[in-house]
Amino acid sequence: MKRFLFLSLAALLAFSCSTTDSDESSYGPARDETAAARPAAGGLELLPPAQWWHQPLLAEPLKLTAGQVQALDKADQSGEVQRIGNDTFVAARELRDLLDSSQPAPADIVAAGQRLRALRDSMFDRQVTMLAGERGIVTQEQWQTLQTELQQQRTRRNRNNDFPRRGGRGMGGGRGRWPGF
Repeated sequence: MKRFLFLSLAALLAFSCSTTDSDESSYGPARDETAAARPAAGGLELLPPAQWWHQPLLAEPLKLTAGQVQALDKADQSGEVQRIGNDTFVAARELRDLLDSSQPAPADIVAAGQRLRALRDSMFDRQVTMLAGERGIVTQEQWQTLQTELQQQRTRRNRNNDFPRRGGRGMGGGRGRWPGF
């Protein structure tokens, strides 16, 4: 009997340790895969997300014309920026692997660093070109409205992340499955 009780408690403990406390709902909207095409730092961190004109929450308040949407689609370079971003990730990993090797040659380290810098410069140039194209298509009023909408999204996101939620599996809170636990 004691053995059964011990095994039951061990199984319960293992089960309770295997649950998640993730705040990210597995049922929520999917992340925009092209969002990685925009930088997280380096001067352009406040860029609108990739293909923002196809996102109703951002595009509807701007009242874009069909011609503007077509011009934005034509000026879009997010696919190329994403490809360069992937290459940058690979180059950074190669540099890290080289630094972790037993006897790295200084010339190899410098060459890998220069390749990484060139890729980052290329990505930055593409992003600035894309931003300039986008800004040239929309009016100043539309641009200001877009900036306001982006700021409101950031504020809402920050407000939602101010306090960690309790519970797991996207339940949005609660103290657990049973009262008192």
